[in-house]
Amino acid sequence: MRPRREPVPRAKDAWIWLGGVFMLGVLGALVIGAAIVLWENIEIRQLTPGLTEAPPPIPEPLAPREAARAAVTFDAVLFRSPQNEAYFEDSTYYAAELDHWRALIESVGGTVRVAVNAEDLRATEATEVMILPEAPCLSSAELAAVGAHLSDGGSIVTNWALGVRDGNCEWRGWATVADLTGAEDVREIPPRDALYLTVPGGLALSPGIDPGTRIELRPDPSLALRIPGEKVYWSDWALNPAPDEDGAGADVAVAARRTPEGGRTTWFGVRAGQAATPTDSVKLERLLQNGILWAAGTPSASPSTWPGAAQAALVFALDVEGQTTYVNALDAAAMFEIEGIPATFFVVSRLVQENEELARALIAAGEVGSQTVDHTPLAGLTAQDQNVRLRRSWSEIEKWTGIGPIGLRPPEDVFDSLTLHAWRLAGGRYILSGNEARTASPELHETEAGPIVLLPRLLKDDYTVIVRDVTFRSQRLADAFLAGTRKLRAIGGLAVVAGHTQIIVGARLEAIRTVADTVRAQGDWWLAQAHEVADWWLARSQIELTWVTAEPAPTGRGMGRSGVADLLVTVPSGVNLDDFWVDVVAPSLDETVIPLVDGTSVQFALRDWGMQLRLGVLRGGEVRRVAFVTHDPADEGS
Repeated sequence: MRPRREPVPRAKDAWIWLGGVFMLGVLGALVIGAAIVLWENIEIRQLTPGLTEAPPPIPEPLAPREAARAAVTFDAVLFRSPQNEAYFEDSTYYAAELDHWRALIESVGGTVRVAVNAEDLRATEATEVMILPEAPCLSSAELAAVGAHLSDGGSIVTNWALGVRDGNCEWRGWATVADLTGAEDVREIPPRDALYLTVPGGLALSPGIDPGTRIELRPDPSLALRIPGEKVYWSDWALNPAPDEDGAGADVAVAARRTPEGGRTTWFGVRAGQAATPTDSVKLERLLQNGILWAAGTPSASPSTWPGAAQAALVFALDVEGQTTYVNALDAAAMFEIEGIPATFFVVSRLVQENEELARALIAAGEVGSQTVDHTPLAGLTAQDQNVRLRRSWSEIEKWTGIGPIGLRPPEDVFDSLTLHAWRLAGGRYILSGNEARTASPELHETEAGPIVLLPRLLKDDYTVIVRDVTFRSQRLADAFLAGTRKLRAIGGLAVVAGHTQIIVGARLEAIRTVADTVRAQGDWWLAQAHEVADWWLARSQIELTWVTAEPAPTGRGMGRSGVADLLVTVPSGVNLDDFWVDVVAPSLDETVIPLVDGTSVQFALRDWGMQLRLGVLRGGEVRRVAFVTHDPADEGS
C-alpha cells in the first residue's frame, strides 16, 4: 500500500515555490509595518518594563492641615485593668499602649482619670467619655458597668476585641463588640503581608485627613466588622476593599456611631501603635484623635473637599504624543468641545509645535499641558538637565498656543524632587502622575521655587485596558473607566480618566462620552480641567478656620444660642475661591440649629455627623464669621 506521506518530500513546482516566497515577503512587510506603528504609537519601555531600572521613590508630600478643633475640654475615664495587663505576653506592652492613649486624649483637650475595676467604671458620669483600650478581658460586673454607661447616654472609645473574654480571660464571644458597634458580623483579620486601611471623605472621622488616605499597618492580628454604608475600611494597596479572608464580607476597620440613648461610640479594629512607618503614625494618630473628639462631642471644622460640596472630582486627560495622531487629537478635541466636557491635553512639544491647526483645536477644547520636549523620562536626570528640558517645553508650548502650560504629565509616570522644583521654576503649578495610590486626593509638595500640586492618577488608563489587558472592545474600555469612577466617588477623591490619542480613536471616544454622561446624571461630581483642580487644592489649603467665643444670639422669637462656638473663616491675601463650603463635625448640630454667616442665613445640609454649610465666593483678605443658633418656629409664632 502506498504510504500517505513519502519519506523524502519531493520538489515543489516552481509556481508553488515562488508563491511561498511572495507570501513570506508579504508577511514580513506586515510585521515590519506593525513594528513601526507600535514603535511610534506605544511606548516601548511600557512593553518591556524589565529593560528599565526601578523608578526612584516619589517625594513625600506635606501633611494635610489639621482640622480646627474647638477649645473645649472634657473629662475621660481611662480603664487600666490588671487582668488585661496580664493577658499580653509582653509585660511592657499594655502600659505603653495606655500611655499612648492617655497622650492622645490629652492632646485633644481631655482630662484623664484612671479606673481599675468595676466600681470605678460604675462611678463614670454620663458626661465623661469612657476609654477602654486593649480590653479583651472584662468581668461580668465590668461589662455591666459599661452597659450602664451607655444606657445613661454616655460615650465610649475602645479598640480591638473589647470584652470577648470574661474576668478570667476565658472566651466569651464577639457579642460585646457587635452590640457596641451595631455590626452584623465580627471577623478576625489574620496577619497579612501588607495590611492597609483607607479613610474616605465625608465621615465623622475624616477631618484633617484627605479623602482616600491609605494607612499602612504592621501585620498584627486585627478585627473587621460587617456594617452597611460608608466606613473606614480594610483595603489593599490600590484602595480596593479587602474584607476578611473567611468570605463574610467584613471590611470595616473603624466604626463611629450615635447610640439610641444619645451617646456616641468609636471603635478601632487596630492598636494605637500599629502604624508601619512614621508617616503612617501621623495619619493613624489623627484618625484616633478624630474618634476621641467624636465621642467627646467636641466640634471640629475643615474645608469641604470640593467646590459646591461635590462628592468627588473628575478630570479627563489625553496625551498627544506623536505626529501620526494629529487627526485623532483633532477628532477628540472636537468631541470634547461639542459635548462641553472639560478636557486637559498633554503634548510632546517637539512633535506638535509646527501644527497650528492642532494648537487652535486643543485650546478651544480645553487646557494644554506638557509631556516634556521629547517624552524622555525625567527622574534621575541632573537638576540642570531637567531645568533645561522643562523650560524648553514650557516655552515651546507657550509659543505654540499663546498660553504658558501649567501642568506636566511626566513620561512613564516617574518623577523626583528635582522634577517638582524644575517644573515649578519653569512656570508650572501641578504635575499629573501616579502617587503609588497612597491617597486618592491631590497632594501638596513644597519646593524652593514655591508649592506645587500632585494630581494622582489611580484609574486604569486606556493603555492598561486595551494593550496590557488585551481587549479591543470599546465597551470594555468604558466599563473599566466607570468602575474606576465608582470607586473614587465612594472615596470622595479625584478621578483622572486618562488616555492617549493613538489608542482612544473612533468608537473608543464613546467611552469618554459614556463616563461624562454617567457622572453628569449622578449630579454630585465636579468636572474640571486639571489646572482648576490644582488651583482649588492649593487655595483650599490656605484657608484659616478658627473657633472663637460665640457672640450673643440674634434677637427674635425662637432664636437662641446652640452651645457651639462661632467659627471664623479667614482668607489670605491673593486667595480666591468660588462655591466654598465648610464641614462642621459636631454631634449637637441638628434640625433645630441653623448657621448664620455674618448674620445672614446660608445654604446648608445636615449630616449624621453635623453639617455642611455654604460660604460661597471667597476673596483674599475677607474674614467671615459663622454663628450657630437655634430656631424654633413654634416659639416664633407664640
